[in-house]
Amino acid sequence: MNSLKKYAEMKANKQKEMSDLVDKVEKEEREMTQEENELFDQLEKDIESINATVEKINKSRKLTEEEKPEEKSEEGKPMSDEERALDIEKREIEEFANFIRNNVLSERAEDNNFSQGSNGVIIGTTIANKIIMTAYNMSPILQHATKYNVKGEFDIPVYGADEKGNDITVAYGEDFNELVEKAGKFGSVSLKDYLIGALAKIGNSLVNNTDVDLVNIVINIIAEYVKLFLEKEALNGTDNKIQGCRDIKQVLELESPVITYDDLVKLKNKVIQSFRKGSIWVMSQETETALEILKDANERPLFVPDPTGEFDAMVLGYPVYVSDNMPNIEAGKTPIIFGNFSGLALKTTKELEIQVLREKYATQHATGVVAWLQADIKVEHYQKLAKLSIKSAD
Repeated sequence: MNSLKKYAEMKANKQKEMSDLVDKVEKEEREMTQEENELFDQLEKDIESINATVEKINKSRKLTEEEKPEEKSEEGKPMSDEERALDIEKREIEEFANFIRNNVLSERAEDNNFSQGSNGVIIGTTIANKIIMTAYNMSPILQHATKYNVKGEFDIPVYGADEKGNDITVAYGEDFNELVEKAGKFGSVSLKDYLIGALAKIGNSLVNNTDVDLVNIVINIIAEYVKLFLEKEALNGTDNKIQGCRDIKQVLELESPVITYDDLVKLKNKVIQSFRKGSIWVMSQETETALEILKDANERPLFVPDPTGEFDAMVLGYPVYVSDNMPNIEAGKTPIIFGNFSGLALKTTKELEIQVLREKYATQHATGVVAWLQADIKVEHYQKLAKLSIKSAD
């Protein structure tokens, strides 16, 4: 990755952060706080500093080198924007593979062109995007979630009925008569940056084999780890960290760990029809097995095989997604979640950082590759999701 591309990425990140800050203030129709003013001024200084550095680099090259010829393709023709982008992607992939091999085969960790971050080297946008997008595509939970790619704490507005069930009222009005005051609550949720590490192990025989597409193997391995972790947090959450579906407000609570046809109908109907498009059932393999033997009042199977093959089956007209991250039907657990997972907000930063661990797995003739990223997941649309919970035995 050449230095000018690094500075371009740094500048783009600063500009995005500044734009998000201004958009937030304009949207809320208020003045900047002192902290926001200071942040804006600092971003402005950072952008000016980057511009000045790039200008000096260009001036230095002009004074010390002959002017470089226009970039050309292998056929000798000037490169289009698309060809230039593909060329950058190709170089980043080659550098990523060389980075892994160099850190495995030699002690010279500096023999790569990646910049250093607090948790390792910051890899190129191409590779980072491939890892994150591959993880999304592996899981419909992550794929359907509403995504935000920003750094730092990020507030998004949420709306829901109040504690008494009052919602926004639309009604006929007459002159001199007040509208009846019944309104839900507008609030906000804050998405933070929780540091997450994903560890993959690769056999050194594979690493040393130059004929193997090492980059795609590493991308898929790390993406699988990222997917499993983020999906688990999206569905179950962790105390004082990512909350995920813990915040779902529409809950059907059962007295005993026995799920009936009527319970599934009630759970489905907690998500109103206008939000059901794209909804799915999420449950464990054991819960799915329990539903396979259920029948409706006319003795018809509730569980209908999915002819598309994308999901295991359909229940009440909606596909079933089996996740190992879901608990089974037990007291005190939440074995089923239903709804449209665009109601989840998923915030990630695409500035992934990579570390290669040689000595830790040397006795296994393997190499560890750690990917660090920052993420948060919260419910942002309460009406799109519902969950079935079993009362605790206590």
